[in-house]
Amino acid sequence: MVVSAGLGGLMAAPRVTVDLDVVERNARAVVRACGRSGVGVFGVTKGTCGMPQVARAMLRGGVIGIGESRFENIRRLRAAGIDAKVLLLRSPPPRLADETVQLADISLNSELATIEELSRVAERRSRVHEVILMVDLGDLREGIWPDDLMPVVERILKLPGVRLAGLGTNLTCFGAVLPSEENMGRLAGYAERVRGEFGVPLEYVSGGNSSSLPFLLEGRMPPGVNNLRLGETILQGGRDTFFDEPWEELDRGAFLLGGDLVEVKLKPSVPIGETGVDAFGGRPRFEDRGERLRGILNIGREDVDASVLLPVEPGLEILGASSDHLIIDVTDVRPRPVVGGTLHFEMGYGALLAAMTSEYVRKVPMFDQPPPRAETIALRPDPALRPGTTEVKTAERLAELGFAVDPDGLPVRFTGRPTATLPAELTATADALGAVWLTGRAELLPALLELRPRLAPENLAVVGLREASALVKQTPLPVHTIVDVDARGMREVMRRALDAATAGTRGYVVLCDADVYTSGAGLSHRETHQAMEAVAARPGLLGIEFTGVDPAGLPLAADLLMSALGRTIL
Repeated sequence: MVVSAGLGGLMAAPRVTVDLDVVERNARAVVRACGRSGVGVFGVTKGTCGMPQVARAMLRGGVIGIGESRFENIRRLRAAGIDAKVLLLRSPPPRLADETVQLADISLNSELATIEELSRVAERRSRVHEVILMVDLGDLREGIWPDDLMPVVERILKLPGVRLAGLGTNLTCFGAVLPSEENMGRLAGYAERVRGEFGVPLEYVSGGNSSSLPFLLEGRMPPGVNNLRLGETILQGGRDTFFDEPWEELDRGAFLLGGDLVEVKLKPSVPIGETGVDAFGGRPRFEDRGERLRGILNIGREDVDASVLLPVEPGLEILGASSDHLIIDVTDVRPRPVVGGTLHFEMGYGALLAAMTSEYVRKVPMFDQPPPRAETIALRPDPALRPGTTEVKTAERLAELGFAVDPDGLPVRFTGRPTATLPAELTATADALGAVWLTGRAELLPALLELRPRLAPENLAVVGLREASALVKQTPLPVHTIVDVDARGMREVMRRALDAATAGTRGYVVLCDADVYTSGAGLSHRETHQAMEAVAARPGLLGIEFTGVDPAGLPLAADLLMSALGRTIL
């Protein structure tokens, strides 16, 4: 259970918007290009801390699995229902063999002692864990030395519980060694030798990371290499891979950092007074350019690596950064920036890693276009409630709001039963659905968790909870209890809940259990109306379901529906 979604409403946080359509298109482009050379792709999500929405976008783009380096991120992916093959990129220490076997399908390894421990754990758990044996081709990071390859392979093949699935290598990350016909040819040759001497059908011959993609596109990759592990090219469109000339099939605009101006003033361009070292031990130098219009953004070194930020607004110049602030020159920015305005930056890979890792930066995954606002409503009351919907003139009130009643419209269900059916119905067509669930006890959680990965727990926001079961406590849900409503107010709670429900989803459904506002210990009627008014203001609504409604309670449920669809007093 995540008791609070977001960082709080006292101060706006820097934010990274993630365009999932761009991620998907980039994934599709690299998968298509690699496929022409017989190379499969693991999509690497570590740059986004295992964001499930990004993983789903990569999988839609055709990657064969997800590569991750940290167990926390893999747990996040698994909790969201991502059941694709997961490759652990960072070689695990022996003491984490159990977690490796439980969470990852495959792992990169270079130490026989670790593989032996993986074997012991996997056998105890009656599993078979796949291993890609890393070979050091000169970059001097991880990898077995080639002279030791065959004896180690022989020992691995005798171990129960593990399967040698392939050979791999890593280049450019430490020694900056580039892929070449020589070193990639050696990797392919080692794989052929293992196959020939031991009769092992190696599934993967993994030729590195995004730095190997330009080499492949030049047609220089030896045919024996059949796999790459690609993150930067998919996430950032190859900004740090294609230095000299961008690859036109990739879009570099998937991630955008935004910060708010907290000060805009005309100031001298050189500090006044005796100078020494700054807070980080450096001695900054300044050019006297006279008075300049300077701005301060709420982005600092705790949030991002400012040295690899790329301003989006023409004329914006980065002067430096402290732990909490980014100091900029906005003299040439048009129109003139004002306090409270937002300025944007694209990011190099180092900045992206820092921003996505920082808990102080809000992450907002989204698609290019939100779903359009519904123009018609499909009313679906239970048979026992149909007379009541007519009596309270539901159709006429909808018409006053501009909605026609149509069986193919936005579904609205009133039911006396406690079970909700709309989420299952909507996930049949939406590959990523969010939900805002107003409930006091969250008794339907087991059924909703069965809808993963299309309805991921982190997109299922609970509002008004009074009692938390063990399942609620152990599931990573954004939960807002009745105490949170009292402390923060319904508007702030619903802002957070709707942020969670719309984060990287195709839209969201609202579930409202009558018990949440009729028990006497839960939400007041006004608070429930406030929740529905927040829904009316947030695009992306795909359906509303009121559960536990009896005939006597139908008029109030109908009133709540009207608030959710935009009814106002004036």
